[in-house]
Amino acid sequence: MTLTLDRSEGGDPGRNESSRQKLNGELIRMALCLAKTGPNVNEIARVTSCHKETVRYRYHRFFRERGITIQAMPNYAKLGFKRLILVLKLAPSFEHIAKDVFTALSGFCYLHSYTRVLLRGTYLVHVAVPRELADRCARVYMDLQRAGLFVELEILAFEEMRNPPMKPDRFDFVRSSWSVDWNFIKPSGPGLPLTAVRGPDKYDRVDLLILKELEKDAGRTLVKMVSNLNVSLNALEFHRREHVEARGLIKGYRLVWQGTRYDFEQQRAVSRKDYLELTILLEGGTRDEVTELTMLLNSTPFLWSEAYGEAYCAEIFVPTYEFAGLLAYLDRFVSKVCEKLRIFTMDQNQAVRFVIAYDLFDAESRKWQLDSRLVMRTMRRLAPSIGDT
Repeated sequence: MTLTLDRSEGGDPGRNESSRQKLNGELIRMALCLAKTGPNVNEIARVTSCHKETVRYRYHRFFRERGITIQAMPNYAKLGFKRLILVLKLAPSFEHIAKDVFTALSGFCYLHSYTRVLLRGTYLVHVAVPRELADRCARVYMDLQRAGLFVELEILAFEEMRNPPMKPDRFDFVRSSWSVDWNFIKPSGPGLPLTAVRGPDKYDRVDLLILKELEKDAGRTLVKMVSNLNVSLNALEFHRREHVEARGLIKGYRLVWQGTRYDFEQQRAVSRKDYLELTILLEGGTRDEVTELTMLLNSTPFLWSEAYGEAYCAEIFVPTYEFAGLLAYLDRFVSKVCEKLRIFTMDQNQAVRFVIAYDLFDAESRKWQLDSRLVMRTMRRLAPSIGDT
C-alpha cells in the first residue's frame, strides 16, 4: 500500500472541520489502545478496525514525529518494591559532578530518577528499592549525608506509586493542543488508594532484562532485544509470555505526551520547551486533605504520577499556556493547607530517568543486593574529599 499525506490525514489546514474531528476521534481510540497494549500494530488495527498500514502511518505521523513516545511501566508493586523520595542538596564542591554521583547511585543504590529544582539548588530524587532493603537503603543515603556529600537530606517513604493514564479525550492530536475549561472542571477521581500491600510475584533475571529493554523503548521487538541480551530468542519469548505478561509484571504503557524523555544512547535528557514540570508535596495533611488534592489533580489531564505514604507527592506537566489556569484552579486548596504544601518548579534539562536496577538482582539466589561499603567506596572515588561515617 502506498501512503500519501492527503487532506484526510492532516495535510491541508483548510480541511473540513468534521473530517478533522473524525480523524481526531480515531486517534483518541488509538491512544487508548497504545496505553493498553503498547505499539502493537496488529492489535491496534484489530481493535480500531483500521488497516495495519494506516495504524503504522498514524503512529509515526501523529505520535512519534510529535514527540509522543511510549514506555512500558514495570509493576513495582508486584516486583515487591517501595518508593523513597529524597529532597536533597549536594555540597557545593560536588555540584559539578552531580550527574556522575546520581548515575553511580543508580547502579549501586536503587536511584531511579533525579531532577534539579529551579531557584533552590536542591534535587528531587526517586529511589525504587525492594521493600526488604528500604530501611537499609535509606540509611546509606543518611551515611552519605554524614560523610558530607549532601548538606541537606529529607527522606519520605511511599507505599503506593501510581502513573495515571493519559486523558486523550482532552487532547487534540491533529493540532497537538490540550483543551481545558478550568471553570467547569468538577473534582473527581480515585481518591486514596485502598489496595493492601501485596507480596511480590516470582520473577528471574531474564524477566528483569525484558522489563529493562521495554522500559527504554516499548516498541522494541524480542528480535531486537536478542542483540543486546545474552539470551536466546526462544527463552525471551517464553519469559515474556509466561512471566512478564501472564504475571502482570508490566503495569501498562505510558504515552509520554509532554515530550520529555531520556536518550539512553546519548545519555542526556531531551525536553520540549512548551511544558512546565511541577512537583507537589503535601506533608502532614489529613485524610480529607489528601483525598481532596488527589481528586483535584486527577480531574486535570496534566497529572503524571502520584505517590501515597507518609506524605503525598504528585508530578505535573502543564503546557505553558495553561499554567495560570492551573494555579488559579489550585489556589483555594493551597490557601487552606498553607505550610503543609510545597510546590517545586523542576528543571527538565537536568533530569534523568534510569531503568530498573536489574544488575543488583542476584540470579542464583534470586535476591536483591545492597552493598553499603561498595556504595561508599564508589562515592569516594568520585568525591575523595568526603569523610568517614
